[in-house]
This record gives sequence, C-alpha cells and structure tokens, in this order.
Amino acid sequence: MTAGAGSRRPRGTARFGTFDAERFWRPASLARLPSLAGAGAHSVVAGLDETLAAACRPDDLLVTRGALAPAQLDALGEAGITFRSLAAGEATTGDAGAVVEQALADDPALCAALATTADIRPYAVLPATARLPRRHPGGAGELPPPSVVQQVNGKAWSSELAAALGLPGAGTVVRSADELTAAVERLAGTVLVKDPYGVAGRGTVELTGPGALRRLVRRLRTQENEGLHTELVVQRRYERAHDFSAHLEVRRDGTWSLRGLQGMTNGGYRHAVSHPVPPELPAELDRRGYPAVLERVAGALAAAGYFGPAGIDSMLLADGGWLPVLEINARMSMGLLTLELDERVRPHGLRAHLWQQDMFVEPGADVTSLLSALRTAGLLYGGGARPGVLPLSGGTLRTPRGRLVCAALCAPGDFPALRARTEGCAATAGISTTRAEVPAG
Repeated sequence: MTAGAGSRRPRGTARFGTFDAERFWRPASLARLPSLAGAGAHSVVAGLDETLAAACRPDDLLVTRGALAPAQLDALGEAGITFRSLAAGEATTGDAGAVVEQALADDPALCAALATTADIRPYAVLPATARLPRRHPGGAGELPPPSVVQQVNGKAWSSELAAALGLPGAGTVVRSADELTAAVERLAGTVLVKDPYGVAGRGTVELTGPGALRRLVRRLRTQENEGLHTELVVQRRYERAHDFSAHLEVRRDGTWSLRGLQGMTNGGYRHAVSHPVPPELPAELDRRGYPAVLERVAGALAAAGYFGPAGIDSMLLADGGWLPVLEINARMSMGLLTLELDERVRPHGLRAHLWQQDMFVEPGADVTSLLSALRTAGLLYGGGARPGVLPLSGGTLRTPRGRLVCAALCAPGDFPALRARTEGCAATAGISTTRAEVPAG
C-alpha cells in the first residue's frame, strides 16, 4: 500500500489533513480565553490524521504526517480497509506550526503522488491547502476559498445564522468586554463563553457567578488595551438529553444531501464517542422540522461560497426543548468518519461506534503491541459479521501520554462491554487509563 508517480490515469481520492484546523483559522488579533491544553496536545492531535483511513477506498491515497505502522496497515487491510499510503515526514514532533498541507505543497515527490489521484479531499481547508489544486492535473480537486471556510467555521457565524433563522438557543455574539458583561447578566444560571474558533473543549469557559465574570472581564480588558479585539459567543448552559449531529455534503452548484445522523457523547466539551442515534430520533426530528432547518443551513453555506462536508451539531434538551443549530463544522469530523465505517459494516448486521480516550502509555508500548494484544484476545475486528474493535491511530499513542482512538463494530447494545474489554486488554499492553505504579527499589 505505497504510492508513487506514474503514467496511469489518475484514480481515487487523496486524503490528508490537520485536525486542529481551528488553530489556523483563528485570527491572531483576537483576545484569548483561559486555556488548559496539555503540553503534549499538539503531538497527539497531529497523529489523528491516521483516522482518515476510515474513509479510504482501495484507489485512494492517504498522506499522513508520520508513517503508519506496518502492523496497523495489516490490521486495516484485514478489516477490509485498503488504500495507498505515504508519509509527509518523520514521526510527529509536536511542532505547533507544521502541517501536512505545507509538506504536500513544498515536496515535489508528494506533489507527483498527489497527481496520481482524481480528486483531493482534505480534512479541512486551511490557507496552505489552497496551493494544492494548482498542482493537480485538469483542475480536479477544486476547493472553496480559505477565507470562506474560515468564516463559516466560526461560532459567531453559526450563532448569527441561528438567530437570523429564528431558531431556539442561538448564542449571543459579543465584541467587547462590556458587551460580554451585559450578555451574561441577561442570562440565569451557568453561562458558557466560547471562543469562535475553540474546539475539543479548549476555548470554552463556564461562568458560575459574578466573581468568575469579573475575572474574565479583567483579562479581556487587559488584552483589549494591548490592541487585541474581542469576539466571543455567550450561551446558557443547557441540560442535554441527546447530543447528535447531521452530516451534509454541500455541492458546488448549491445542492446538498444528508449523509446521515450521528449520536454523540461528550466528555466535558470534547468529543468522546460517536454512535448510532436512538431508533426513534429521526421521526422525532422530522416532527420538529429538522429537515427544513438543514435545508436552510445548507443554503446559507452555499450562499457564503462553501462546498464540501459539513456537520451540524444539535441537541435535544432535558426539558423537552432543543437546539437545532449549536455550531457548524464545515470540514470532516469524527462523526462523519464513524458514518463511513457504519456504511461498511451495516451490510454485516453491525453498527460503528468510535471513541477517544486519553491514556498513559508506558515506555515501549505502541500501536503494534496494542494490536498484538487485541488479536490474542480475539477482540480485533477482521471484517465480516464477527464483532470486534479496530484502533484507528497509532500516531496518538505516545509515551507518556497519548490517546486511544478506536472503532467498535458491533450491535449498539454490545458497545459498553466491548469498550471495557478493549481498555482492559490495552492495559496488558502498557496502555491504560491510569498511570502504572513504579516499583520501589
């Protein structure tokens, strides 16, 4: 599963991407909220590009930051996921500024490999991505302008769209510390303040009282006095009953289609699990008019000049209300990758679940040792109707802290037990949710 330039007709799709795309969309002139991102966060996120294998077909080319482990390629192949594979460089180092898109644009050999494909499909469109279609033969792989992608991915844009459509629960966009104070004081209970380009829980602050508001306002005013400007979204924290997302494909001519719905379980404000929605949910959403909401959102994205994948995060509330448009992710997503896996296994009577779990990784442990342990335990998915699990990213399993990104292909009711067995098996391979005790002496 390697790739190189040749004279054959272009085939398949090139897949690649930088998963913390919001970091590159965020204007440097914006004031920042407090953040608790860990020191190794960039290194872990850089390895997530390996999960794009879930969307690959045999003719596709997957370009990742680091080389996929041979054992991982073998496991994917046994599960029926085959593709051509190239690495853009050495294993990830955590360099905050390095992106695979830049490596693709700058490396003649990678550009030649890109030219062997009939289309390009990045995880997200970054400024560096805009250079790539010019290297692609015949004008294939056309992408929306990065400025448009930046605009429609901002929480300010989706909040103002929800308000313009008269949808319940739309956030309030504030553009100064004084506006923040006024917006928060109008709301009761716990209030969320969101960075317009925050993701995975970074850039979301809970305000539980006047003291927290005063501290945040002081922080913002200090930054405003230094020449930065404020743009934030203010929203009441709602008690949720179901988190879910709708995944659209918006085409260049303005038409669109619904790929499917995905249920979500979040850990704090970060994606933790994607899973099938409850069987009764689609009918309930039809009753509430969700298809018409999606039609209007897709129309707004097309009118702004966007085309490509888009995930609409939504929520049913414990009090019976709903938030039909919480935010819009105009890019690939974990939910869409789960749908790709689900389409593969549904003919076998299985459903796809995808979860992320931060792990302690002992020295010497890696995806190869994990796959070996899963295979020995009979847990590794090998295609067909037999349930199992499939780790999707080895680059995120790095000592001392990493992240397990794993798909479970099984009946929905079997997922909790299969996840527990998988995490127990991973612990025997030195990858666990708790730090291993160091023997004394």
